[in-house]
Amino acid sequence: MSTTGSDIAEDNGPAWRRRKSDRPGEIKAAAKRLLEARGMAGVSVARIATEANVSEALVYRYFDSKQALVNQVLTDWATPFIVRLLDELESVKGARARLTRIAISFLRNMEETPRLHKVYYQELRWADYQGSPLHRLNRRFTNTVVETVEDGIASGELRADLDSAMVRDMLFGGLEHVAMRTSLAGRQADADLLARSYVDMMLDGLRAEKQPADISSIAAAVSRLEAKIDGLSG
Repeated sequence: MSTTGSDIAEDNGPAWRRRKSDRPGEIKAAAKRLLEARGMAGVSVARIATEANVSEALVYRYFDSKQALVNQVLTDWATPFIVRLLDELESVKGARARLTRIAISFLRNMEETPRLHKVYYQELRWADYQGSPLHRLNRRFTNTVVETVEDGIASGELRADLDSAMVRDMLFGGLEHVAMRTSLAGRQADADLLARSYVDMMLDGLRAEKQPADISSIAAAVSRLEAKIDGLSG
């Protein structure tokens, strides 16, 4: 492949020898490595360029800003996870089973890539995120809970007065806190067991079940009541 002097000057090092179509992917891969190692605050376009062995000008040729590049990295990271979950949910029936599957997938993914989850949930600025492809992708993911709750209400499995958006927020908010004291804190945990326990607690509630009264005590109470009624009528 032939190159010009300006190409070489623009792409210091061996990057210029590679296909131009490969460069966006290489830049995103470099940004992902830095995000996992340093977090959002430790990443700059200059560092990404150095890591990818290209010039800053070339980074800006493909991405409008650092934030645009980070959003694309996170979109590429999240897409396979969400597509896989949507495919899995096709064969899962029932609200409890579906919510459990969603919870397990969420905790497992945080366990596999904890640093990127921290960037996504704790370091992204809303102004740079709202309305972005990453935001729309996340809505597809969180809507799996809303749809599951609405289907559960329609089938009679769940209470008719439930707020599906509130259930969504309870599920993901609670699981995020579970992860903050386990996988995101570097501590090993059984993601499947935690997910099942959390969904069971959500669906079954916090109140202790009332123990059924003994049948003999009920009969005795009825007899006493009948005696009082007879006494009043007599």
